[in-house]
Amino acid sequence: MKKSTQTIILAFASMLITLSAHSNNDEKLTQKIDSLVALQHSEGEPGGVIGILSNSKVVMAKGYGLMNIDHNQPNDKNTTFDIASVAKQFTAFAILLLEGEGKLELDKDIRIYLPNLPKYEYTITIRHLLQHTSGIASTDVVRLLAGISFDELWSQQKEIELIGQYSQLNFKPNTQHVYSNAGYALLAQIIEVVSGLNFPIYLQKMVFNPLGMESALVYSDPNVMLANNSIGYKMTEKKPVKVSSTLDYSYGGSNIYANLNDMIRWGQNFMMPKVGDAHTINRILNTYNTLENGDSINYTYGFNVRKYKGVKMVEHSGGVPGFRNQFMIFPEEDLIIILMFNNESINTRRLANGIADILLANKIIEEQPKPRVEVEINFEKVQKFAGSYQMGDGMELSFMVENDTFWLVLPDESKFQLFAEDDYNYFLKAFNAQCTFGNITNGNVNEMEWHQGGSSYKAKRGEGKIPLTLEEIARFAGKYYQKELKVEYPIIFENGKLVMSTPQTFKKFLGFDSVILSHINGDKFLTDKLGVLEFTRDKDNSVNGFVLLDIGRLQNIKFAIVSK
Repeated sequence: MKKSTQTIILAFASMLITLSAHSNNDEKLTQKIDSLVALQHSEGEPGGVIGILSNSKVVMAKGYGLMNIDHNQPNDKNTTFDIASVAKQFTAFAILLLEGEGKLELDKDIRIYLPNLPKYEYTITIRHLLQHTSGIASTDVVRLLAGISFDELWSQQKEIELIGQYSQLNFKPNTQHVYSNAGYALLAQIIEVVSGLNFPIYLQKMVFNPLGMESALVYSDPNVMLANNSIGYKMTEKKPVKVSSTLDYSYGGSNIYANLNDMIRWGQNFMMPKVGDAHTINRILNTYNTLENGDSINYTYGFNVRKYKGVKMVEHSGGVPGFRNQFMIFPEEDLIIILMFNNESINTRRLANGIADILLANKIIEEQPKPRVEVEINFEKVQKFAGSYQMGDGMELSFMVENDTFWLVLPDESKFQLFAEDDYNYFLKAFNAQCTFGNITNGNVNEMEWHQGGSSYKAKRGEGKIPLTLEEIARFAGKYYQKELKVEYPIIFENGKLVMSTPQTFKKFLGFDSVILSHINGDKFLTDKLGVLEFTRDKDNSVNGFVLLDIGRLQNIKFAIVSK
């Protein structure tokens, strides 16, 4: 039966109303996001692009600010950006593709594929590299420590050579999760070995081309001209300053360039897979492993999996000088948020979170901060808490009662007042941190747990600080050498303190060239910028070196004394 003209007209009118509603909604969404961007960005400044996918459909794709200040070129969907560590998800994805072809096994020793690597103390597997649990030191921090400038021409070959040069592991594999760019450089090497293809070519052939990512490439060759590429900037005194460097051509952990159209197609592959399959995507989106002590690992295959205000989020950020990126998947909501900015002064994490708050307004659960209710201190109790407690990284925190006040005392002698919530839990008003005392044996309190920044750190009671005389402190001065990195760190004694000089890379990229050492206890000192330093001794009890215990992605770095 034929439809009447009236029925056709009504159906067409209904479709127009629906399209108009969608258009109005998208316009309102764009206006809200524009307002969020405006909080951090002004017209005429370097900016970026934002893309939003819902149910694999593009609901927003927009450019902000300029890709090149000198030529007044605006950012748009075709502008390419350095996506920095967002590149790791492509490396991990390639590993899964090759595993699916039976060309590698995740739990095999990496030296099966890369036999020229050092003979590490423990077996390291591909899975360890994927999850940042290998213990291999991250090359970005190793370069900084070795005095190798980030402005120096850097190739994949140099990256691999540096990994082999510094063979000491941070920790036994699968006992910690510590981010390592070196691990992903090694994954790229494994991909080349088992596929028989150069890593950039493999990604182009197996991922970029099949997904229609026409501008995406691994930037591994200085002779390649980047098309429609944005310049990286930071804002200094409200003026844009160029800071991007194209002198790093290593890959695996970074150095993929892509535009918004490319990343939208990559995002759509998570919703409707063309490369890989639903099983592969499911593995990426869900945690699956634990550390040796049973703690869960939130890192899967180039992604972190966590909750954002009660909603499951799978994400990875990326940052290099001049660029900031976010790639967020909310799998249960069929939502993806993509941010790529050529302005490192933009807080893309905060911006992406703000967009998520708008899009998931009816889903998110705002966590209210726990109110701190002060009660009167039980001084009979706190007298038992007084003393020093040693953290896992060697840091010691001291607690004392003085003039009817309970104090936290840091190694540099600064003091902060503590307030009681109950007999065992205390908090500071000077900054957001709390502590809990416990593990009572024979009336003695043996442990303290420090709570700060959403994490908790356990500490055991120490023997108490024994102060050193200035003469004793001065004896630690000398020249210290790290043989694998071929770098010297002199320590001098001046104005009653030990001062350690650092390579020029620290001055150029971190803004300081020396650190002050404050005595903690025994041979341990707290540096004002590089964590805890512990001096070592030989069999005759003479100082023969020191160890930097933990500077983030690098741990237990050993130096030997070469002269007093």
